[in-house]
Amino acid sequence: MQNQSFSMNAIHPPTRAGFRSRLLSLATLLAVSSAPLLQAQSLISSSDFFNPDFTVAPVGGTSNVVVNVTGSSASSSLGAGDVTWTHTATGLVQTRTLGLVNIEAASYASTIGDSLVFGRSLDATVLGTDLFGVIPTLTSDVAGASAAGAWSSTATVSNLNLSQGVLYSVTFDVTVGSDVLNLGLFETANFTLLNGGTPIENVNSDLTLNLLGLLSLGGSPEPVEFQFYAPAGLGDLGFRFETETAANASLLGGLTDSDPQFIMEVSNFSIAPVPEPSSLILATLGVIAILRRRRPCGV
Repeated sequence: MQNQSFSMNAIHPPTRAGFRSRLLSLATLLAVSSAPLLQAQSLISSSDFFNPDFTVAPVGGTSNVVVNVTGSSASSSLGAGDVTWTHTATGLVQTRTLGLVNIEAASYASTIGDSLVFGRSLDATVLGTDLFGVIPTLTSDVAGASAAGAWSSTATVSNLNLSQGVLYSVTFDVTVGSDVLNLGLFETANFTLLNGGTPIENVNSDLTLNLLGLLSLGGSPEPVEFQFYAPAGLGDLGFRFETETAANASLLGGLTDSDPQFIMEVSNFSIAPVPEPSSLILATLGVIAILRRRRPCGV
């Protein structure tokens, strides 16, 4: 009988106080665990942000040159949905011989797939027959020539509906190309948030976020976060990414016509409101109210 009495006590229903204690613990746990989910609700998807797919690169001239190193620049804008991108790429090395061979190494900026890519490409065009081994030599001269490179891309996003005074977080990943040899060749690598072309201050009152101190070689992505308070009710925002290398950009790494070199890649973009502590408290009280309405009868 003692064993039976013990077994019955063990399955006795919980008291009202015990249920409330468990209810409060569960509600607190749900509220805390839901905070990252609230923050992760991006106002625009990463795949939509990096649209449309297009590439901008400077193009060489048509006159015969041996090796021509220029600061040629190309810029173009294109939009899709709520996003308009403006790409600018600077840096060109060209050799053009007898009107038959044209070889160009150029900087390029591109939105492709779910990312923004800054890189260099090599293009060889041959209109004729083999020039007795001259082509490999010219290709090597162009690929190894020293030329500055500069990249700048700005995305303008509309229909965001940001509220004045609310704290927002911009996050993205930055990856340095796996074949880049030396981070010291970067003069700048910046991110700037814009409102109508004017930089918005973040919570630390910095207008531009310097990415150089956050980057590392090896091809692994570095997560970046930029927080700011909306100075007014905003529908449009601009996001500018820019990079510039020193004059000896040829030392960045290898370059072949079959394998373009990417210098830097931006991916996994998100902009979302940051939940304030008061919001979490309200969420906790809401969960408690819902669970109380669903509590067992007689408890």
